Amino acid sequence: MKYTFRPCVLDDFDFLFMLKKDNFRRYIEEIWGWNEEEQKNRLKEDLKKHLDHKKIILLDDKSIGVYVTHFTENGDLFINEISILKEYQNKGIGTNIISKQLKENKGTRTILQVFKNNPTKKLYEKLGFKVYNETETHYQMEKL
Repeated sequence: MKYTFRPCVLDDFDFLFMLKKDNFRRYIEEIWGWNEEEQKNRLKEDLKKHLDHKKIILLDDKSIGVYVTHFTENGDLFINEISILKEYQNKGIGTNIISKQLKENKGTRTILQVFKNNPTKKLYEKLGFKVYNETETHYQMEKL
């Protein structure tokens, strides 16, 4: 599947919230409980602060996901988020996006975090990420 990216804009809010709700609600709900208004407000704040880091993943001009990265003060590449509509998951798109990012930034420490109850951790391990720390809710992973 050939995907492309476009910059995220504020008008993507409804799509991003639907994506967050579909892909992360179960993890958030299990840990803190899901409050719809609170989650909308969190996303609005996140968009104000990090809009420049977000890219919408497109397949045939259809928005199918979001990919968010930035470089930290230490020079690490931080993968903040990769989230893809359920019907496009398990088709290699996320693996391909992260693999390309790792090749482009070879030699740069790449970090991410994943909910402890999220099975996507296995994908990150297949890509060579290892847990270097954990919080109460997340595994923090790195690839050197």
